[in-house]
Amino acid sequence: MSESIEDYILTVYRLEKLCGVAKTSQISRELNLREGTVSKVLRKLRDEGFVVLSRYRGVKLSDLGREVAERILRKHAIIEVFLTDFLGFDKLKAHYLADKMEHLPDEVVEAIYHKLGKPSLRHHISFVRELSEEDYKRVIPLTKVAPNKCYVVTHLYVELSTVLEKLSKSNCGYPCVIRVEGLGSKGVSVSVSGVEVVFTYQEGESIFVKEVQCGE
Repeated sequence: MSESIEDYILTVYRLEKLCGVAKTSQISRELNLREGTVSKVLRKLRDEGFVVLSRYRGVKLSDLGREVAERILRKHAIIEVFLTDFLGFDKLKAHYLADKMEHLPDEVVEAIYHKLGKPSLRHHISFVRELSEEDYKRVIPLTKVAPNKCYVVTHLYVELSTVLEKLSKSNCGYPCVIRVEGLGSKGVSVSVSGVEVVFTYQEGESIFVKEVQCGE
């Protein structure tokens, strides 16, 4: 299976987790491809049994497609552990780099997993990350924030490529503290390490934060 096909399957998986169904326009934005190109590939994936297309509603993975996505996510999780626990990268940087490295051959990733001592991947595969149920009650999605207040990014519910790119370009480390400048028609405008970034409302639903005092 080619890397590009794996990207499609994983993108559908993440958008389905976030929105209930993946739209062609959303997939196009995530993969930075034209909608016509995306539609053509989705029909191919449908014919090969990886996705189910519903006219006017969107795309969902079949059982086969979900199996492929979960295999890739496991590789992603192993690479994240390697980057954070072995190489010392911060968590957000590890998210970003693992997203670029999740297509490494299975045998390479499994060798890394064994070298690491077969660590638990539960918190890395889980979209709730390392938050306890009690912690989870104290966080909110970025779409629920208030202007002129500061928040720390606690976790990403799903790792949308557009979100990872924006966080990476803003040099936001971990913990990542943001200041909300405003909420408008284009999304949530925030200042990250002095860099202004606008997250769409869809992107904002994937970013969970906790309020902190500005300057912390």
